[in-house]
Amino acid sequence: MTRRWQIVRVELVGGRGERFDYPPGRVLILPPATTFDQLGSAIDNAFARWDLSHLRTFTLADDTRVCDEELADDLDSSPFGTIPRTMLLSAKVKASVATGEQFAYVFDLGDQWTHLCTVEGTGDPETVYGIVPNLPVSVWGWGTIPDQYGRRWADDTGNDDEAPEPRHPNPLTDPWLASTGPTPVVDMVAVCAATDGPALTDALTGVELDSALQQIGDHLLRTFAVTPSRQRGSLQSVVLSIHGRLMMRGWEGDEALAEELLAQLDGNHRPGRPVPVNLDDLDIALSDHSAEYPGGYLNTDTGEVVPAFMAHGGYVDEPIDVEDDAWLYVEPVSSRTGWEDMETFAESVSDPTLRDLLNRAMTGKGAFRRFRDVLHQDADDATRTRWRLEEQDRSLGRARALLASHGIRSVARTGPTVVG
Repeated sequence: MTRRWQIVRVELVGGRGERFDYPPGRVLILPPATTFDQLGSAIDNAFARWDLSHLRTFTLADDTRVCDEELADDLDSSPFGTIPRTMLLSAKVKASVATGEQFAYVFDLGDQWTHLCTVEGTGDPETVYGIVPNLPVSVWGWGTIPDQYGRRWADDTGNDDEAPEPRHPNPLTDPWLASTGPTPVVDMVAVCAATDGPALTDALTGVELDSALQQIGDHLLRTFAVTPSRQRGSLQSVVLSIHGRLMMRGWEGDEALAEELLAQLDGNHRPGRPVPVNLDDLDIALSDHSAEYPGGYLNTDTGEVVPAFMAHGGYVDEPIDVEDDAWLYVEPVSSRTGWEDMETFAESVSDPTLRDLLNRAMTGKGAFRRFRDVLHQDADDATRTRWRLEEQDRSLGRARALLASHGIRSVARTGPTVVG
């Protein structure tokens, strides 16, 4: 059965001698048996009033006054003006006003907080708002609510008091303002030592994770795989968190790892053909800039990774046959890519002096050596640790991305590099 509850728009048009050009408002939904007294209480709550020891009165379009019994008696017996029509606050709203009609509500006959109420229509609260309240409640609103007594701060007496000092930031409510210090970087020693859900969750709580998402994700894949199904509950939220962080960070290989994590969480087949590739060995090939034989070769069947010189008889007795379709040449990452990694890291450093030193170190030949020298000599331990974690993470991610581009995923990973 469809409910036909009244929907009433209430606008605060003025109070305490002031009229508002842009009245704040609330939209309330009223159960069928709502009385005017209940509507008044709901309006007062909606407009943030705490001192409710004041009279309230409604005025209908035909000048009927809706008030308590004592005020009704006073109005009826007044020697001034016409004798008004009155109605008690216990009267039902729905029986007194219809859709399209307007009426006024005044709270506190001294300060005269005056509201214009409009019955906008009827509706089923569960269908329209998803709730079925037993009293009238606000379901929409706008505007700035004035203080009931015009107070600007807790001890304001209204006598032109001198304003107190502004509120000081509190780390509980103003984490972006309060001086709480930098968030510590994740301790990969603790992460690698965690072999169950609770321990891993504890190692990943309250620390900066984004510098080591590839390494954390690797450990999560292994830990999740060996954890009994009935004990995986504490890991599920962590897996979802790391998945979301990988997708937001978007470094090379992040999407591939995120897909693996989600597939494992859902119990689906993980993407890619499983090959026992050691990602650390693949990273070495990606980082090999030897002048004569840079890079390396990956056997896409066995997962073996060898330096590029092993394909040449002048260096080994039995060179590998790179003409075999199983062997894939691994081209090293360009120096430009490494320079961009340094640039991105330098931009993330909050200390302006250190940031300037790092930026200057990247100018001209020898940039990589100078960059590391600045980190070693001028950066604090946390910054150096973050750089090493990010450097390792980008390397693992690029190795993973290379495999994914050839439809491969590693199933024999080494543990994440421990950075102390």
